[in-house]
Order: sequence, then structure tokens, then C-alpha cells
Amino acid sequence: MKSQIQQIIKNALIEAKEAHGWTALLADKLEIVIDYPKNEQFGDYTSNIAMVLAKKLGKSPMEIANQLSSVISHQSSGMDTFEKIEVAAPGYINFYLSKKYLQGVVEKINIENSNFGTAEKKNEKVMIEFSQPNTHKEFHIGHLRNVFIGASLVSVIRKSGSDVVSANYIGDTGSHIAKCLWGIAKFHSGEDMDSILNKAEFLGNVYSQAVQAIENNPDFENEFKNVQKELENGDPNLVELWNKTKQWSLDEFQRIYEKLGVSFDVYFWESEEELEGKKMLKELMKVSCIKKSQEAIVADLEKYNLGVLVLVRKDGSALYGLKDIPLAVKKFREFSINRSVVVVDLRQSLYFKQIFKILECMGFHEKMQHIGYEFVSLKGSEMMSSRKGNIIPATYLIDETIKKVKEKFPQTDAAEGIAIGALKFYMLKYSSQSKIEYNIEESVKLEGATGPYVQYAHARISSILCKAKDDLGVGFQSVPSDCGLLVHEKELSLMKELNSFPQLIELVATNYEIHRLTHYAIKLADKFHSFYGACRVIDESNKELSNARLSLINAVRTVLAETLSLIGVDAPEKM
Repeated sequence: MKSQIQQIIKNALIEAKEAHGWTALLADKLEIVIDYPKNEQFGDYTSNIAMVLAKKLGKSPMEIANQLSSVISHQSSGMDTFEKIEVAAPGYINFYLSKKYLQGVVEKINIENSNFGTAEKKNEKVMIEFSQPNTHKEFHIGHLRNVFIGASLVSVIRKSGSDVVSANYIGDTGSHIAKCLWGIAKFHSGEDMDSILNKAEFLGNVYSQAVQAIENNPDFENEFKNVQKELENGDPNLVELWNKTKQWSLDEFQRIYEKLGVSFDVYFWESEEELEGKKMLKELMKVSCIKKSQEAIVADLEKYNLGVLVLVRKDGSALYGLKDIPLAVKKFREFSINRSVVVVDLRQSLYFKQIFKILECMGFHEKMQHIGYEFVSLKGSEMMSSRKGNIIPATYLIDETIKKVKEKFPQTDAAEGIAIGALKFYMLKYSSQSKIEYNIEESVKLEGATGPYVQYAHARISSILCKAKDDLGVGFQSVPSDCGLLVHEKELSLMKELNSFPQLIELVATNYEIHRLTHYAIKLADKFHSFYGACRVIDESNKELSNARLSLINAVRTVLAETLSLIGVDAPEKM
């Protein structure tokens, strides 16, 4: 609808320019902004175009708004879209959708079902890289937030019409692995590791043990560095141990992804990109910002106010930058994408600006974006660190949330779906710029801004639709409904909310603000409950109105389910 109103205003500007002699106006060059009014009494959509034009035309905003409003009203006189178009001080043009248009939205949703809000196919291919866990470390609570944001972006951008490639970049090389392998050899050489039940937890503990031992004993630093060099040189015993223990991590990652309902189209490997980066070194040294400094290879980005990024240490070991540069090139060349999005925590913001600038200096001018997010912790816990060994494993958090759901809903047979939905919803309801202190008790509540609250609204509608079949003898789809009967203020408010869903998809696909989806789901559930409290749905004495209202709540159920689906949350029929 926003794009339609933009076009309506553009057409009106062309006519008004000729009618009123607005010679300074270049209608095609104007950015026409359409917003939602803060208060519903001022319409469903509003534009400040008159205030934007006032200075250009040397006229008052109210005069321009009234002239434009007159043209728009005349041009749209034969349309059923608007009830009215009004001007409000200091120069807003407010658009009020007609009842007939809103009633048509209900019919449209019941025809299109989950396809409602799906945009036409775009000629665009996007790669979204997310998760990026390191092998030989445990998958923790912070990784969960990354996965939830990335997986939701994949779903939303696909629904917005773009082709999407979901990618995972596994950290399977680096000093943390050498420390873990050294720790195994140093402290666990006589153990039967195959008999260890929780191998991922074992690796995380060994890594923490190794880090602390090296910090406390300088002699161990040389031992660890020797292991790192031998691994890089291909020592067969170390390579065998690396492959074996790496698979333990990968198996654990896969179990978690399956539980979360997340999958990837492609995997990238840090060990492979390190080799590619070393192959590129000769060419990279020709790039203006890359040079040798104190035996290391660095990217000097001081003139861009981005500092210096070390690519290769003086001992020859490659750092992240040398791996991310070839990876960026590979994404575009091998997958023919138009845009690359990387989801990594906010601490890496400067780093990605440096990488993008290096690529630019190389003449690589593709669309690349870093989506950052803040820390997440468990309520009452201290700051996590794999080095300290005090991380909160993802599996622990999932299991504890499932346990809490079983206590809260002892009759449910969907405890896991409700729990994982509660976990996802809780983390996604915050802006990515906000820190999260995850509260298990709060996340599973049936009231407030929670996943279970929205899931309950969906389940409640499902129950009403089932009851209607018993009480009325027909389901809403069995008899054509007359949506023209939906005129109650609560019905209109609910229909307006449904109407905004397609625009929400486009907005989130553009600005990546996934939290808007959770806020929308809560608002839609709120409006449903408000409607249900004011309007009787099943009325045997008025089957026509009942049928119309059943059509309305089925449309609500459809959009609620689709909103939840986009963030990977189940929409249960019962709770």
C-alpha cells in the first residue's frame, strides 16, 4: 500500500505542477515518504510531502497539502481504496483506508494463506552468512542469538522475493585449536576419549584448561606453539587428532541445528580460506594499503580512520583478515550473488569496516554488509568467556527452558516446540543493538511480550474454529462469507493490522530489524484478544455474521502463523 500511495502522490504532483505552475518542482526526483501516523485517529497512512515542498515552492505547507489533497481526491474518486483523504496541520496528508478495502484484505488472506505478503520474484540473489561457530569450543548462548537473527533474515528476505543462500563459516583452524590439541596431549593422553559421552563439552573444558595452564606457566607457551607449527606443517598424528575432534564438534553443531530447525545451503571452512589467503598474498602485496611492517604483513588504513589490521604475523601465521578477503571474493564469483550479509557480534564492527575497505582498495566494489548484535547472557550470570570456561552451553539453555515449559504446561505434548519458540522469541524481541539478559522464567510466561502468548493466541483461534464446526455445523470455508458485515471498530482495527503485514516484510528485508516481527506478532495477538472480548464470534442466531468473523479470525491465525514461521517459531493448534 505504501508504494501505491507514493505513486498516487507522484501522479498528483505532476497534475498539480501543471495546474498551479509549480515550475521549481521535479516530481521524479522527489523522495516521497509514507509513514504510519502515531495515532490511528489521523488515518492509516500519512505523508509530509507538502512540508518537504514548502521551501522549494515558496508556499505554506497547508496550502500545498490542500491543493495536493484536492488533486488526489479527484484522481482516486473511482477507487474503493480510501474512505477519505484529509489534511492536518502543519501540512500532513492523511489517508484513511475504506471498509471495503480492509474487508478485501481478509478475503485475500483466506485465498492466499501463507503466501500473503510474499513479494513478486526479484532479480536478486543474497548470501546470508551466520552462526560461524569454532570447532573445539562449545556452542553457547551467544551463538544462539546469532543463529536466530540469521535464520530469520533468510526467511524474511526469501519472502520479500529475493533468492537467498544461507551460509555457515566454520572456524576449524587457529590458535584455539592448537591449544585444545596440546591440552589433550598434555593432560588427557592416557584416556579413552571414544568413551567420553559429551565430547563437545570435553573439548570446551580442555580448551579452557589449556588456556589457563599456558597463562600460569610460561614454559607451556613454547610447547603449545610447537604443536601449532607441527599441525600447520601437516604432522600426521596431529592432523588425525584434529580431524577426529573436529568431527565431534560438527556432530554437536548439527544436533543443535536440527533441534532449532535451522539448515544451511553451503558451508565454508576457515582452514580452506587460510590456504586461499596465502595463495593471494603475492597479489595482495600490490594493493596500495597492504605492506610489510616489522616483519608482519598489515593493511594500513589510517588515512580512512580505520587503523591498522594485521593480516600475517611475523611468525608467518595467518590472521582472520587473510581468510575473510578470499572468502568475500569467493562468495560473489562462485555463487553469483548480488549482496553479501554477514551476521557477527558488534565487537567486530571495526574489523568488518577494515575488511570492506581492503576489498575496495583491491577494486572489489560489491554490496557487503555486516549485521551486528549485542551480548547475551543468562540472568544473574557473569560475562561469559571460553577462556575462563564459564560459558553457558546452548544445549543447557534449551534443556532448562524445556524443563520450565513442562512445569508450566504439564498437559502439553508440544513442550519442545513451545520452549524453543519461547527462547527464539525472547531473544528476537530485542533490537540487535540491545544487550540481552535471558530470563527463562519470563520467556515462558503466557502473558506479556512472549512467544507462548502469541502461540496461545494462535491455539485459541484454532480452538474457536474447531468449535464453530461443531456448533454451527459448518466451518468458515464451507459457506462463502460476507466480509462486508465486518464493520465493528475492533474488526476494523484488526483488519488494519493484517493489512500492514506485507509492508512489514519489505521493511525488515531492507533494514534487517527482525525485532519488528515479534512486536508485530504481539500487537496482532493483542488486537485479536481485544476483538474477541468485544465481539461474539459464534452466534447460532446470526450465522452470516459468525461466518464473516470466522473468516476474519482465520486470517489472523494465518498471519500469526506466518509471522511465527519467519522467526522459526512453531504455531501450535493446542497448548
